[in-house]
Order: sequence, then C-alpha cells, then structure tokens
Amino acid sequence: MKFSVASAFAAAMMAADAVTAAPLEPRAPNVAYFSGFNLGANKANGDCKSTQDWIDEFNTIRSWNPEFTTVKLFSTSDCSALANAAPAATQTGFKIWVGLWPGPEAAGQGKFGQEKGALEAAIEADGTGWLAGINVGSESLYRNETSPDTLAVQIWDVKGMVQSHFNAPDVVVGTADTWTSWVNASNAIVIQASDVIIMNAFPYWQGAQIDAARGVFQEAVANTKAAVGEKQLVIGETGWPTGGPDFGDAHPSVENLQKFYKSTGCDLRGSKIPHFWFSGFDEPNKTSDIEKNFGIATSDRNIKIDITC
Repeated sequence: MKFSVASAFAAAMMAADAVTAAPLEPRAPNVAYFSGFNLGANKANGDCKSTQDWIDEFNTIRSWNPEFTTVKLFSTSDCSALANAAPAATQTGFKIWVGLWPGPEAAGQGKFGQEKGALEAAIEADGTGWLAGINVGSESLYRNETSPDTLAVQIWDVKGMVQSHFNAPDVVVGTADTWTSWVNASNAIVIQASDVIIMNAFPYWQGAQIDAARGVFQEAVANTKAAVGEKQLVIGETGWPTGGPDFGDAHPSVENLQKFYKSTGCDLRGSKIPHFWFSGFDEPNKTSDIEKNFGIATSDRNIKIDITC
C-alpha cells in the first residue's frame, strides 16, 4: 500500500499506543545553529555508560569549546541511554539530539515501540528542555531496513507524541540518512514527513583522497539541498578516521583528520550549518577497525587535533 502524507498520518494515528495528535502540516524549520558530536552509549570496555560517565563526557566536550553543548545519540533504549544521559544533560546544560531505531513493524511494536517508550519515559522524568531534536532511524533507508512509507508513519507517530502530547512544538523530528538516500525520489514521502533533513556524508566512505574530500562533501550538501527544497539541512554525521585500512584513495590518519576538520569542520562552523561530528570519542568496543577510530578524541578523552577555526 502506498501512503500519501495524509494516509501516513492517519495510519500513525491508528497504530500509535500513546496520544499522537501530530500537526497536520510539516512545520517550518526551527533549528538554531549548533556544533556537536555523535556519542556511543558504551564505554571503552563495552560496559554501558552511567549518568556520571555522560556528565564527564559532556564536561570534556565543553572544555574543548564552550559552544559545544549538543550531542547526538543513536538509541533511546540500548544501554538505558536516555535514562542515564537525559539527567546528565539537565545537570550540565547540554542538549541531546535523540536517535530512535525504527523497524518494519507497525508503530508501538518491536524495536521501534521499545525506543519510543524509552523516549516517552525520559520526557516524563526530565521534561523536554534537554531535547535538541529527534531522528527516527539512522541510515535505515540506505540499508533498506524499512520502507519509506513505514518510516514516514513512524516519524509522524513520534512527532505527535512529542510535539502535541508533550506540548513541545519546537522539537523537530525527521530521520538521518545518507545524501544518496535524500536524492532518491522513492523516498519523497520521508522528506514530506520530516521537519528537517538530517544528512550523513563521509568522503572517506566515498574513497576520496583527502585533498578532494572538501569538494566531495560540498557536492553532497548541494545535491541534498537541491532534492529537499526549502527544508532545513542538519548534518547528522561527518568525520574522518585515524586508524584502520584505506578505503579507495581515502587514508585514515590523524593528519588527514586534521585536514578534514580544518576544511569541512571549519566550513560548517563558519557557515553556521547545524552539525554533528562523527564522533566525539574513539570506540574500541566496536568490531570494525575503522569504526573504532572515528573519534576526534581518544577513548580516554584526549583530543587528537587542533579544532580551532
């Protein structure tokens, strides 16, 4: 069955297990500039982060630059991420851009239902003042983990719960995906359902030589903007690894991370495009040698490069 925006909304209303009276029209973009970092929910040894661990990481990030007060998480329920991180954000004055894992199942069931329930519990416990925004899914379209129609329904569902039921109309909701997904016309319903467009782009994963990486990233931004019209763009992930194998002409190293940050990172900060760097800290608990080494700082919180612009 193909959903229009209206039918996606109607399906979300019937399937939701909480009050989800979503706005009938996608809202105008309303995301103020920020420069933040993606963070995982596990410590270097694989254990789940406690509230104190989150506080320590938030304070470390702020010590790099006082403007760094926003982070993005990938899950609400894994490792009790929001239950531990939301109180830390409230205590430190940080904002969290929340990620929920979607799924092929109907709203209120399976992983999506678990993720939505954890978000609901965190809002009930800590309010919405710590919420910077929400993405339902992270590259779920790129990986064909769910259909555009189902994802649109789940975006509407979360919008209804947060914006209407919890009376937080300024908390924007969308999905994070690769620029190649945003330019794919079959995903148009997801663009329509989203308040903002959260784009991930990694010149490293396109095999770009470091001196070409800035141009490759700028092309991804331009192509995405052309595809999504007037929707506001937020960069959900970009970065450069410092260890692991080459990918095409892309070579992981601290030197290349420095070059990419001084070009693309400083471009984003100078142009005031809201963005999240991937990632804040290395994650040695991951299995991939590349994924372990994407941090702008080591797992023991020592920053690798100069991040002044």
